Amino acid sequence: MPRATTALLLSALSLCAACGDDDATPPPPPAPDAGPSGVDAGMSAPFLASCVYRNTFSASDDCREYRGTWTEERAAADCMRVFLGRAGTFSAGAPCMLPDVIGVCVVGDVAASGYTTASTGTPDRCGNAQTACETFAGGSFMPASVCESGCTAVDPSAGPAFTPLATDCRDPLAGEPAGSGPGGQVCTPTIISGSTEPGRRFADYASCAAVRTQRPYYPRRAGTTPPTSDPRLADTAYLAEVAWLKGEAEASACACCHTASDTPSGAAIWDTEAGPLWTDTVSDTALAMIAGFTDSTAFGFLQPAENNGFDRTGTGLPTTDVARLRRFAEAEFMRRGLTLTEARALPPFAPFFRDLIDYTPGPCAEGVGVDAGGAVRWKGGAARYVAVLEEGSKSPGVPPNWDTPAGTLWSIYVPPDAAPMACGTAFGTLPENAMQRIPAMGAPAPLVSGQTYYLHVQRDIAQPLARCLFTAP
Repeated sequence: MPRATTALLLSALSLCAACGDDDATPPPPPAPDAGPSGVDAGMSAPFLASCVYRNTFSASDDCREYRGTWTEERAAADCMRVFLGRAGTFSAGAPCMLPDVIGVCVVGDVAASGYTTASTGTPDRCGNAQTACETFAGGSFMPASVCESGCTAVDPSAGPAFTPLATDCRDPLAGEPAGSGPGGQVCTPTIISGSTEPGRRFADYASCAAVRTQRPYYPRRAGTTPPTSDPRLADTAYLAEVAWLKGEAEASACACCHTASDTPSGAAIWDTEAGPLWTDTVSDTALAMIAGFTDSTAFGFLQPAENNGFDRTGTGLPTTDVARLRRFAEAEFMRRGLTLTEARALPPFAPFFRDLIDYTPGPCAEGVGVDAGGAVRWKGGAARYVAVLEEGSKSPGVPPNWDTPAGTLWSIYVPPDAAPMACGTAFGTLPENAMQRIPAMGAPAPLVSGQTYYLHVQRDIAQPLARCLFTAP
């Protein structure tokens, strides 16, 4: 998975919201005491153990420390699935002592059941580590001294950026009917919530590689293997519903992570190609989201008219028949011994997508905002998305319908094939390679001196660098 978009989405690992672990609740990243990094987490709770593991998203080593009410047994068990269900190296009594630590994430009350995580890397990754900690882990980030430089450029080798929504029109495959697009083409929105025409496969008509820049992907076998001997295999009506659901899933961008043959190296947890009873690979929590029994609207969605008739406004999986999808899911929950009430009470996936748009900004730190010279300034590295909004506006979320909320006064971005912006660009002026989204034409109205505004800067979609209120000079 491209490093530019993955290190930050550590816990959104499921379904169409993310292309990874949909059942586990991976603990947020942890950290060490003062050591080679010079970062002092200020921990007074007695030290118990540590766990070093490979963060495959950032391609670096991280280390979690356990203190407080953790027992050695619990800490060792946690280390066995510390990152995306994979094991780290557990050390009882040995603290984290990693070189090149760029910061420490303090999660929860470390005197109780909280913990710390040390992240390693180069200075250009400081912003990534801070966003992963504060936005997705819900922790407090304590940067090392190497992270204090502020307006730094981003590592150009960090990988491809989020690919914005585009419509991909292609001729139908040999033997397939003409499409409903211009000249009989099949036109497909290339976005994680998108679908191609019914009866076709998304991967045949759009780029899964583009979709996988929009959510983290990693291969992992399902926790449940479908049975090869089961009464349902003789139930033609049941198998017909499972086959219909398979067609719905494979017509959507969900297939880019959850249909093995459409992925680079294997399906992420649930797999539509796992056999006739492939739905057994779908966890209870994922099934609740697929059917819309738990809310996933904050992940973004297209209206059916823009999505080849597929509706994802109230379900997790885009579908041509919401009622049919929910009937199947409800019956499946009953078969699994769960009531619909219990299904609706299951925890939602990736709550930080909702947290993005529900975020309430506070005052900007010193040196962040728009300065007296009109320069927009932030810390943590280069950015692809910069916006100034009215005070009181909702916070931007993910495309296609949450990224430019009402109250956005100025919004610019850099396409994925160009170098991102360093801070210091003048308000209302387009830096090289940047494009303006709001206003649609012309420059924004000048800021009013003494008035408060909301600065929102993202390294990339869903990767905030600055979300704060400043007063125009």
